[in-house]
Amino acid sequence: MRNNKKNVGRYLATGLLSVSLLTGILPYSGNEAKAAAVFSDTYKTPWAAPSIENLYKKGVLKGTTSKQFSPNKSVTRAEFAAMLARAVNKPVKLHNFPFTDVSKNKWYYHAVKEVYQMGIVKGVSATRFAPERPITREEAAVIIAHTFNYSHSSKSLPYKDKNKVSSWAVNSVKAVTQKKVFSGDDGYFQPKKLMTRAEVAVVLQKVLYGYVPAPTKKVASRSSYRLDDLFQRKVQPLLGVPYRYGGTTTAGFDCSGFTQYVYKSLGVSLPRTSSQQFTKGTPVSVNAMQPGDLIFFDTGGGSISHVGIYMGGGRMAHAASGQGSVKINNIDWYLNHYRVVGVKRYL
Repeated sequence: MRNNKKNVGRYLATGLLSVSLLTGILPYSGNEAKAAAVFSDTYKTPWAAPSIENLYKKGVLKGTTSKQFSPNKSVTRAEFAAMLARAVNKPVKLHNFPFTDVSKNKWYYHAVKEVYQMGIVKGVSATRFAPERPITREEAAVIIAHTFNYSHSSKSLPYKDKNKVSSWAVNSVKAVTQKKVFSGDDGYFQPKKLMTRAEVAVVLQKVLYGYVPAPTKKVASRSSYRLDDLFQRKVQPLLGVPYRYGGTTTAGFDCSGFTQYVYKSLGVSLPRTSSQQFTKGTPVSVNAMQPGDLIFFDTGGGSISHVGIYMGGGRMAHAASGQGSVKINNIDWYLNHYRVVGVKRYL
């Protein structure tokens, strides 16, 4: 068969699955995967983070590493097949498998074989699957529409770039638009744009559960986060905020206003002043400091007069009056020039 655009579209189109298949993908029964840790990079796509976390717990999605999800990374056809295989989760008997470019020693071999056998995906030709090729939005729309048996209306596509949707994908794009599984961006569907892992997470969340979960306010804990990454994400946007005595906002911070602000963003309420903050938390030694611990100094007056956040790696984040703004500095200078009153842990 010729590998032209029309045939590629036809092979991407998938066989319709019955309603009985859908009953096999809705709520999992007791064998959900447990999230070992929250991915440290989903803050890059906050609109997708709830879907990513939920589907990870359900065992539908996996990270690119144990700590990274790589939400902005494009999704290959093999990865998309694996996600669908875990979502549908239906045992099949594997028979003929025509793709010569899907090797048995590849991690995606069984996943591609399963979804092909179920009629969810086909190849880009009679013998090629192109597992490493990124998948486009219109290709994903075709596969989703056929997998979940979405019908479409006769209404015209509402997108400004509707004429750029391939003819073989128009009906499927109509279907996923009507179901509100896919949506445009500022009136554009962008059919040839590559799907990202974050976008796939939101689409699968809508398909499987009909909604995207709202973000939940979480109190950070040492068991659920890599605190060095977490505090970097919270502190980096605040670097350069001017020092202002009595300041508690991004218009200006003093030292304790800064620590209070950062911890509030993590769901932890700290008192206003450094001396009050020192009365809370669990004492730890300087040698046992970990990222997120607060270190309190006497800078010469005989009492607590400065506080900073230990960031790990011998560095401290603080609103530094002498430097005029929020900085991350090497902590050794402060340890050598000021008296350490104590270190407290709140997470």
